[in-house]
Amino acid sequence: MNYRHIYHAGNFADIFKHLILNMTLGYLQNKEKGLFALDAFAGCGLYALNSEQAQKTREYSEGAGAFMNIDFSNPDLAGFQAILKPYWEQSTYPGSPLLIADKLRDQDRLLANELHPEDLQTLKKTLYGFKNVKTLHIDAYDSIRGAIPPVEKRGVILIDPPFERKDEFQTLARQMPEWMKRWATGCYMIWYPIKAESSMHEIFDAALGLENAHRIWISEFLMHPRNRRDSFNGCGVMMINTPFQIPERVDALSASLCTALHGHEISSQWLKED
Repeated sequence: MNYRHIYHAGNFADIFKHLILNMTLGYLQNKEKGLFALDAFAGCGLYALNSEQAQKTREYSEGAGAFMNIDFSNPDLAGFQAILKPYWEQSTYPGSPLLIADKLRDQDRLLANELHPEDLQTLKKTLYGFKNVKTLHIDAYDSIRGAIPPVEKRGVILIDPPFERKDEFQTLARQMPEWMKRWATGCYMIWYPIKAESSMHEIFDAALGLENAHRIWISEFLMHPRNRRDSFNGCGVMMINTPFQIPERVDALSASLCTALHGHEISSQWLKED
């Protein structure tokens, strides 16, 4: 509960994660039927980049700052840039619950869960007035168990823990089988940090062992070489039941995004393609 995202808001990891989230929501909304979205670790929803905390680290300068200064030709990059523009002009950066809420149609629904009491109050203010949006104040994994299967039967769950706990990968690995038993057709989007001393094999192996799980895909953005010691070298997204077109579209924009953010490498691969 010590983690505060304001210090990291708008960094390269946010751009990468939120870009893929935005593409996923857009694809799911190609169908008229309503969708359900759950943000299990929602945070504040909106971050002031001119705040003392954000200015202390200025991580946004190498993320949103670099991203907003490029004239992109790729439609996914240009489209996401257009979404960020009104916030950027106000020296703010939208978190995932606000990005989702902004895209909701009348038939869509969002649950945004946040455990930190101060951030929860900010989240409630940020999302006030949005239709079909509800905030929760419970353990993130309890919020997932309590929400699935949703009545909409289709949608996405974003799971991006702060990874303060050393056993976070193990916790995720233990939780995933229950998710699939409850909602086998849901799209699960799991964000994770990449450090030299951390290994993602446990969570990858757990995903491969899931019954009824299909189209398991990972995409990773390295800002520094993977084996650089004692640093946050990059981040990744693992998706279960990955929507069609998303991997190909990410491949198409990877070189441009990596260059724009002065990254080391963006790579993607299938763990299970069918």
